[in-house]
Amino acid sequence: MRHAPALMAPLAFDQERNFGCRIREFVYRGHRCVSLENARVRLVIAADKGADIIECLYKPLDVECLWRSRHGLRPDQHLRFSSPLSGGHFREYFPGGWYEMLPNGPQPCSHRGAEYGHHGEATLLPWDYRIERDDADGIRVVFRTRLVRLPLLVERAMSLQGDSGTIRIDERVTSEAGQRIEFLWGHHPTFGWPLVEPGTRIHLPACTASVGAAVPAGARVAAGQRKAWPRLEAAAGGGELDLSVMPDAGAGSHDFIRLDELAGGWFAIVNPMRRVGFALRWDTAVFPMLGMWQVWGGGPDYPWYGTPHLLALEPACDLPSLAAASERGTALALDAGQSLETTLEATVFEGAPEVTWVGPGGELR
Repeated sequence: MRHAPALMAPLAFDQERNFGCRIREFVYRGHRCVSLENARVRLVIAADKGADIIECLYKPLDVECLWRSRHGLRPDQHLRFSSPLSGGHFREYFPGGWYEMLPNGPQPCSHRGAEYGHHGEATLLPWDYRIERDDADGIRVVFRTRLVRLPLLVERAMSLQGDSGTIRIDERVTSEAGQRIEFLWGHHPTFGWPLVEPGTRIHLPACTASVGAAVPAGARVAAGQRKAWPRLEAAAGGGELDLSVMPDAGAGSHDFIRLDELAGGWFAIVNPMRRVGFALRWDTAVFPMLGMWQVWGGGPDYPWYGTPHLLALEPACDLPSLAAASERGTALALDAGQSLETTLEATVFEGAPEVTWVGPGGELR
């Protein structure tokens, strides 16, 4: 009797391409990682740590865009914490970079019987991934995970084309619950040196900036105000501040500003001294507001101890927590089996001192 030939197994050692668009799979500090790279940009995604983007390097000038914490990405199989934290262990695991806030924001809360720590759970879970395209003209990797405390399936496809500096991110969140559920969703890219330094500028569409009734210790802006971006009242009657310009290194400040009524879903961060910038474009129907978090040598005591110099610009459905957003009616919601899709585009660019618009495919004006 003749038997059908066995299917050939994939090649254990295929030809490795080191030109054009390319993908690398490797283990770094105990975590499965994937890099997406072309002539302009290299991204490193830690699949085992929330599929966080831990590197976004503009290669022609060797400028890293994202901030890294003082401990970075660390092996976690032997981590031992001295005591539990009521808000969870997010900060002990936080390597810096760009992570997803899902299904909660920065404020711990309780919702529908579940407790959620800082920024939810998507950034703490391992994600699976599959490579859908891998050739010199384009690459695409799809990451996916299932949340544990909320029955959501999360899928994120990341792609890079030719020698473009634009990374496309296509995302889908699907409810696997048997009832209607709510969630908070947002992105938290955290930027640092050398992209962000004194004199770096933030470009935004017309929007309204507001500061809450309570501000962090060392805040540069006065509490309880709402004004047109970028000029806000300084703390202690110090006149007006232009929030679009990063302060001097000795500012010793810690601020959070909420940006609403955005005329468009984009921002650009430009370093005029290095002539390099980073732009992000998103759908305001899904992420209608933007959080601006800035620690500039401030933040006394735990967890910052006055050390970081960082800037985060956070597109989200709402902040600071799922419970607060649900109460306000601003949380996202899905019925059983329903999905929500959205697309973001991140662009690293050179030589644009002013940005007044970020369009599809990384087009800048």
